[in-house]
Amino acid sequence: MEKNEKKTVQHKFKLDIDKTVLRGETTLALLKQIFDKRSDKLYDWAFATNQSSINLDHIIAPYKRRWRIETGFRVQDEACIMSKSKDVSIRFFYFAYEQVLQLLWVVLYKDEVSFKVFMLDMYEECVTRYKNI
Repeated sequence: MEKNEKKTVQHKFKLDIDKTVLRGETTLALLKQIFDKRSDKLYDWAFATNQSSINLDHIIAPYKRRWRIETGFRVQDEACIMSKSKDVSIRFFYFAYEQVLQLLWVVLYKDEVSFKVFMLDMYEECVTRYKNI
């Protein structure tokens, strides 16, 4: 593909699960070296959709919004503190604590770093402060 080229490809597939055969069709949208104004960089994009007709000039923004939603759910999973305690008050404390951490990240750092990097930085800061006591 050439720079700024955009095309769609119809892809038919067959999935064999035990004795069941599933057939389907998907549309792949491929965009090569598209300029992004926010980051001032060129990107290659690839999307898979069940829609047969797609406006390739306006596909990136809606899919980026959808990715943010998926990322939000993934971050919630990462923020979950695992506990084997059956004590409701302990489990509630962990839940409240993870919500505070996630809220801090969303409000203050979401545009700068990933949630994982935020948590690692918080850990490093705590270790540094603990050593200085």
